[in-house]
Amino acid sequence: MSSQHTHTAVPGESSTGPPLVATLAIEPEQEMECPLFEGTEEVDSLEQNLTFESDCSENTCQGTHDHGTCNTAMAADGSEGESQFKRAAITPGCFCLQFHQVDCIPTFERTNRQKVIVTVQIPDRETLRDLISRLRTTGSAVSVNSITQSAPDSGGSIQIDTSEITEKQLEALEVAVETGYYDSPRQADLEVLADRLDVSKSAISQRLKAVESRLARKLVGQLSG
Repeated sequence: MSSQHTHTAVPGESSTGPPLVATLAIEPEQEMECPLFEGTEEVDSLEQNLTFESDCSENTCQGTHDHGTCNTAMAADGSEGESQFKRAAITPGCFCLQFHQVDCIPTFERTNRQKVIVTVQIPDRETLRDLISRLRTTGSAVSVNSITQSAPDSGGSIQIDTSEITEKQLEALEVAVETGYYDSPRQADLEVLADRLDVSKSAISQRLKAVESRLARKLVGQLSG
């Protein structure tokens, strides 16, 4: 997710170690109107961007997190790679706004229209607790699926949480590796993978792009720590 966000320092907290990578499952109040929870199909490819209005007078501009626009791109698994784009006014009290109140980088992974999975890179556990507390003040139920942190000087193996990868995406990845899709030179193309899984080429392409993006972000997040 690419979005504008503010940084709020935690009093008395100095973060010098590697950041945490936390995966949160967030279930908001049912009456909340939000593009993430409209419809019934599960969304496996998700991007969200919030833009905020600014009040400018003379040479001073002051942004507000109560007024702005939520831009969301979603693609359901098996939707032939087609994305739905939705634009809506930011609703005061929306849980998404809480990510802009603390020092973190959120990535909206997927939603089943009842809860959304968000991965955040965040400086420390105190800031994570602050974020979770803020999310819960909106009436949202929040659970932590995983928390990982790189050792500062570790040179060994890297643990990557794959809980956000769906079964269909994992199946596509396994077939791609098995058939030589990632070999050099490539031994199979999207048409071969599509035939193996009995889906369209656009569907297999969407699944591979989704899993590649998630694994790449997590790997870089671990290495950069």
